[in-house]
Amino acid sequence: MKTMLNKLFLLMLLSGFAFAQGEINLTLLSNFDPYPSIGYNDCWGYTAPDGKEYAFLGVLNGTSVVNISDPLNPVEVGFVPSNTSTWKDIKTYDHYAYVVIDASGNGLQVIDLSDLPNSVSLVNTFTGGGFASSHNIFIDENNAILYAQGGGGVRVISLADAANPVQLTTISAPSVHDVFATGDRLYVSEGWQFSYSIWDVSDPTIPALLGRFNTPSSGYAHNAWATDDGNYLMTTEEVPAGKTVKLWDVQDPQNATLMDDYIATATSRPHNVHIKGQYAYLAHYWDGLRILDISDPSNILEVASYDTYPGVGSNYEGNWGAFPYFNSGKVLASDRTYGLFIFYFDGANITGLDDPPAQNLPSEFQLAQNYPNPFNPATSIEYNLPESGEVMLDIFDITGKKVRTLVNQRQTAGSQYRIVWDATDENGKAVSSGIYFYRLQVRGETASFSQTKRMVYMR
Repeated sequence: MKTMLNKLFLLMLLSGFAFAQGEINLTLLSNFDPYPSIGYNDCWGYTAPDGKEYAFLGVLNGTSVVNISDPLNPVEVGFVPSNTSTWKDIKTYDHYAYVVIDASGNGLQVIDLSDLPNSVSLVNTFTGGGFASSHNIFIDENNAILYAQGGGGVRVISLADAANPVQLTTISAPSVHDVFATGDRLYVSEGWQFSYSIWDVSDPTIPALLGRFNTPSSGYAHNAWATDDGNYLMTTEEVPAGKTVKLWDVQDPQNATLMDDYIATATSRPHNVHIKGQYAYLAHYWDGLRILDISDPSNILEVASYDTYPGVGSNYEGNWGAFPYFNSGKVLASDRTYGLFIFYFDGANITGLDDPPAQNLPSEFQLAQNYPNPFNPATSIEYNLPESGEVMLDIFDITGKKVRTLVNQRQTAGSQYRIVWDATDENGKAVSSGIYFYRLQVRGETASFSQTKRMVYMR
């Protein structure tokens, strides 16, 4: 009987469908790639007193300042060199930009923006208190305080004189990776401690610990961002791949409560999240920019997306950072390979699940042939959903034995779904060379779908 079932399983192969990519509820205005041979990291934005809008694009060896007032024709108006590093963070306050990199000797760069759109100038490199490098910074603009990862925890720096920072104190916290402040609270992402801490910084010179909570199943505590009212905190766990983005109720800082979670696919790698109003903007590496509606904290919904990295991602390729805070509705995203993306997003015109945009959604279920095929070490599997539904994507070996489940969740209608299989089983063990099958099953709102395709793994 088992042999017969295996033979029947092998007969399930069908021919492939063409795969269509497209943006969902996001309008791409332009892509600016000024240094393709160097590479990129983070991005940030700035609105000048005259209303002109600028993007800061982190390049591995400096910071590009880009006039995006005409978003169809972005123009670089300045470039400030830095030491070379994969990691860079950029924030603004008053008419200055502050830049750090995770490489010793760079300090905190202070860039004067007052002469825009003509030029920018590096006016200070702060190294006080032994400030040599930092991985991430955040600026509490209401209190003119810059918080910087480093120095054995978090440096607390006054920007009362914006061109001349002064370090006030250091918060002792373990394995700090990122910081975010709002109101009287500071949220610290504690990396390999797998935890997030919450601090009272109503007096930033004497911060007090309010609470700490751990990530489930030891995910690297990478970044966190609070909702505008401060009641909820969204967190990302970069390592290992497959960790979900989580939304916590933090009204009681000693008892953070998980409300809901999200991930694009079972093997995705979220990077950084930013929140504006009811939307969270998630830089999701090779899954691109994802916009989530978090107005109901117990029911996160993906409402918009754009894939900035069309290749097969398996490591840290793709969308690194995002900036959604322009009043004009422009949204920035930075891709490590392809540079700056400028979008327009209008949350008031989101097309919901019950009213899909016909020009963006496929007319039928489609499962594409994996690519590359044969493959080593990883392959991409793409599929389209004309309607929302419960989705399961499984891998089987040639005997019909299930090797791994890649997707098992509800997903919204869309034509951007792509997951990467790294030729490992459910336990993370590498599989043997040979023929494998992947099966997509969907139980949609009005229809069901099942299809199986063949692929070859060559070690």
